[in-house]
Amino acid sequence: MRKKTKLLMLALVSTCLLLPANAQRWGRVQGAPVTVYSFTENVNTAPEVINIFYTTQGEYFRDPQAPRFILTDRQGKWALGIGGYVMARSEFDFDKIVDNADFLPSHIQRGNGPSTQYQMDVSTSTLFIKLVGNSRLLGDFHIYTAGDWRGNGKTFRLLNAYMATDYMTLGYSTGSFMDLAAYPATVDNGGPCGMTFYRATQLALRYAFDWGLSMGVAIESPDIQATENEYVSVGAQRFPNIPIYFKYQFAKNTHVRVGGIMRDVSYRNLVNGAQRQKVAWGAQASTLLTLGDFHIGGQYTVGEGIGSLINDVSNVGMDVVPVPEKEGEMMMLLTDAWFASLQYNINNSMFVGAVYSQSNIRSRKGFAGANPDMYKRGQYVAVNMFANMSQNLQLGIEYLHGWRLDFDEHTYNANRINLSARYNF
Repeated sequence: MRKKTKLLMLALVSTCLLLPANAQRWGRVQGAPVTVYSFTENVNTAPEVINIFYTTQGEYFRDPQAPRFILTDRQGKWALGIGGYVMARSEFDFDKIVDNADFLPSHIQRGNGPSTQYQMDVSTSTLFIKLVGNSRLLGDFHIYTAGDWRGNGKTFRLLNAYMATDYMTLGYSTGSFMDLAAYPATVDNGGPCGMTFYRATQLALRYAFDWGLSMGVAIESPDIQATENEYVSVGAQRFPNIPIYFKYQFAKNTHVRVGGIMRDVSYRNLVNGAQRQKVAWGAQASTLLTLGDFHIGGQYTVGEGIGSLINDVSNVGMDVVPVPEKEGEMMMLLTDAWFASLQYNINNSMFVGAVYSQSNIRSRKGFAGANPDMYKRGQYVAVNMFANMSQNLQLGIEYLHGWRLDFDEHTYNANRINLSARYNF
C-alpha cells in the first residue's frame, strides 16, 4: 500500500511539472522597449499593449517607471508588470535638526537637544503591480496597486490601489486637487512645505478636448485633521470632498491649471451635544513652463479648512480648531501656501534644480494669543543636482534649509544635506 501511494504521488508531481511546460510556451517579444515574455510564441501584437505602460505612467517625479519585465497573454491584449525602485537616502542635519526622515519645517527642533543628526532611510522604496489591457467598452485601461515601507515599524504601506481608463479613476490614489506634473524634483521625500499633497479613495472623472483643454471632477473620501479639546470632538464626516479643475496644455511640459475644492467639516459640540457643520473651500493655480533646457514650476493655494491637503500644515491639525472664547465652538483658519521652482537640464543625464516654498496659517478670534507655541508659518529651500548613471540608476545630492515660525513670533531653523541613490526595476 505504501509503495502504491509513493507511485501515485510521483505521478501527480510529474504531471504538475509537465503540464505547465507544454501549456505555457514562453516567447520573447522582439522590438519592445522592455523585456517582454508571453505565454505563447504568437506575440506579434504585444508591443501595442506594452505601450500602455508608458502612456499611463505617473506625472510625479517619485512615480515608478514602466517595469523592465512584462508578461503578456496569448492574444497580446493583456499585460502584467511588476516593478518599482529601491531608494536609499543618507541625511545629515546640522545647526538644529528635523525630527523626521522628511524635511518638515513643522518638525524643526524647538527645545534643547542635539544640534546635529545623521540618518539613513530606505522606507520609501516602492513596489507595484500593474495590469494593462484594451477593451471595446473601456478602451485602454489599467489596474494598479503600489506601496512602500513607511508603515508603523517599517511595515508595508498602501500608496495606490485603483483601476483607471482615459476618462475615469476609481480607487485609492493621489487627490485631484493636485497638479503632479508641476511639482519639482527633490531628494527629500516630503517635498516643499507649500505643495498640496494627499491621497484619498475616490471616483475621478476627466475629459480632454481637442484643442489642449482638459477638465476633471471627483468625489473623494474626507479625512479631517483637527485640533480638539475637552469641549469639541471631530469624528465621522457626512459628505465627500469635491475637487474640480481646468487645465490648458500649450505644448509638451507646458501648461496652466486652475482648480477648486469644497469640503464639509462636521464636529460635535460636547457642551450641549449638538452636531455642527462648516463648509471648507480651497482655490488653486499652478503652472509648468518649458523654455529650452529650463523648466519653471509654481503653485499657489488658498482656502479655509484645507490644511490636511497641504504639505507640512497637514502635520499640525489645522483643518478646524476650537474657538478660544466659546466653549464647544470650532472655526476654520485661512491657509495660503505656494512654491516656485526652477530646473536646468545640463545634458540628457544630468540636471540641477532649486525650489522655495512657504505655507501660512492666519489667526482669528484670538487663536494666536491662546496658542502662542503653535505653527504659524513654514519656509523651505532646496538646491539639488541629479545624475542618471544608467537607464535605471539615478544619484542625487541636495541642500535643504527650513524655518518654522510660531504664533509667538519665535523662529526656528534647520539645515540638511541629502544624498540619494534610486534604482528602478
